[in-house]
Amino acid sequence: MIANLIKSILISIILIVTVVFFSIESKADEMDVPKDELAQESVLPVFDNAVSVKSRNVQDAGTFDIGLLAGLAITEPIANTSKYGISINYHLNMVHSIGLLWAMNSTGLSKDAEGLKNDFGLDFTRAPYPQYSLMGDYNYKLYYGKLSVTKNGVINTSIYTSGAAGVIKYIHKMYPAIAIGVGERFYITNNFAFKVDLRFFVNNAPIPFKAGALRVGVDPVPNYDSFAERITYTTNLEFGVNYLF
Repeated sequence: MIANLIKSILISIILIVTVVFFSIESKADEMDVPKDELAQESVLPVFDNAVSVKSRNVQDAGTFDIGLLAGLAITEPIANTSKYGISINYHLNMVHSIGLLWAMNSTGLSKDAEGLKNDFGLDFTRAPYPQYSLMGDYNYKLYYGKLSVTKNGVINTSIYTSGAAGVIKYIHKMYPAIAIGVGERFYITNNFAFKVDLRFFVNNAPIPFKAGALRVGVDPVPNYDSFAERITYTTNLEFGVNYLF
């Protein structure tokens, strides 16, 4: 480190001496240049074919990718928060892609709902719960770049926003739903990628609370259609792997 510092100082001294020497020499000789040979105006460079990323490794325009995913409904208070599914996308070009997303919800209750059952005798398995979702998905790819994790390799990455529309199927009824989000793909190879998605879902859904109907052992078991409905907001964090072909 000290050797590099000394080397930098010596180089700086040499550059300064050189500049001073040539400035003194230039003063000794006056140059008479005709005015018509001097630049009369200045212009900015024009790039007709701007290229944001050169030597792009991942060429996804006109290709399909298929993936597996697993996720969590991190703001779901009652139902099991985990889910798993598959996705398929077609990349129209290097900016836009469209696809289908299917995810199956795990059965059972969340840890909070299990605690309410153990402590207060409230059985939320009597309330309607989500089974799966099926949505059309659109991605707008904002950014493509390369990450140099080590000196021997580069990871290609793509950041995108997403918009989806479709349905969420509960045990007794199907509800329309929309979702917006942001995600990123990390390409380990030019075809294989890890993916992270954060999505915000909005849909109509049954309220999982009904006075006097959730007590363990209380009969009759309430009908699913007897639960009131409201607009529900859920945040989902999803992880997946995708293969481009």
